[in-house]
Amino acid sequence: MINPSLHIGLRLELTRKDDLRVYVTRVEDISHLEFAVGVPFGSTSAEVFHPGEEIFCWFGDKEDQALWGFAARVLRREVRRIPLYYISMPTNFERVQRRNFFRLPTLIQAQYRLLGENHWYKAFVIDISGGGVRLSHRDPLAHLDMVQVTFALHKSDSHFLLQGQVMRVERVDSAGILMYHTGIKFINLPMSTQDRLVGYVFARLSETKRFRGE
Repeated sequence: MINPSLHIGLRLELTRKDDLRVYVTRVEDISHLEFAVGVPFGSTSAEVFHPGEEIFCWFGDKEDQALWGFAARVLRREVRRIPLYYISMPTNFERVQRRNFFRLPTLIQAQYRLLGENHWYKAFVIDISGGGVRLSHRDPLAHLDMVQVTFALHKSDSHFLLQGQVMRVERVDSAGILMYHTGIKFINLPMSTQDRLVGYVFARLSETKRFRGE
């Protein structure tokens, strides 16, 4: 069994409990009860965190192609040689296998179109993983269709524009209205994008477990 651990120089991605935008930082110092990271950066600028904020962190393991994640709390901010945020040492790591993605039920506005066409169709993402999405929509797609899907994980985030292939199509009667639930597998997905998707799933799952007291 592999035991994950933090080390100086480790690249971390993190989100707040109530704000699932992703920030990137590195571990700068470690002690028994806490560890320090540099200033986290979002897509365009540095971000300020405050003592007491609950966060979710994750990091990749290239050897076993897994993500390890944990919940923690911001303890304080200090300025030494560089500004540092001190974070509580994790008591438990959770593992997310890249080859066995957990699918998270959700409801996210989305659009899709057939690859090579211009017209976009409205849809909802009803579950999501690091490897694909399931869409609910009214205009049919066919098995093995190649499509583009666009959506944002958070209202203030930039939209993903992802390519995928239809793997299954299910007809659903929703209050007398014919709908389709379509499973789409992402194609040529950049690793950084996959990390963001898996991190989103992990953060939402961890938040749900904490709400339930698990």
